Amino acid sequence: MAFSSLATIGCGQSGNATVTGTVSIKGQPAPEGVGITFSPVPGSPAEQLLATGRIDTQGKYTLFSGNEGTPGARPGKYKVFLSPKPSDGAYMESGKGSQPPKIDLGPIPKEYTLPETSPKEVEVKGGENTIDIQI
Repeated sequence: MAFSSLATIGCGQSGNATVTGTVSIKGQPAPEGVGITFSPVPGSPAEQLLATGRIDTQGKYTLFSGNEGTPGARPGKYKVFLSPKPSDGAYMESGKGSQPPKIDLGPIPKEYTLPETSPKEVEVKGGENTIDIQI
């Protein structure tokens, strides 16, 4: 029993820092519903997890990490990429035919849609972070 208790404590997200900010593309707030992901840069510590959020109507986001959706992100360096908001019928149409549905990137430059190609790198520090992303 002692081992399982320690394992539970060790898996906690208590080391997370709060991360909020805004995303703007060419001076305008990013579209509502666009996903933002902070992906640990290669060579990051194992405790660093992917952190994600959704952009609201004003271009603001708050990050959450881990399978439990714990608020924040672990301190460290991350690549930032955006995921376009799926169209209302994209998932329903994906089973039809052999081609996946086309995803409209909207105003998001293509290089910002994958961690491998995104030029945006940020550092999360302990405590509260406001990280504004300008594309």
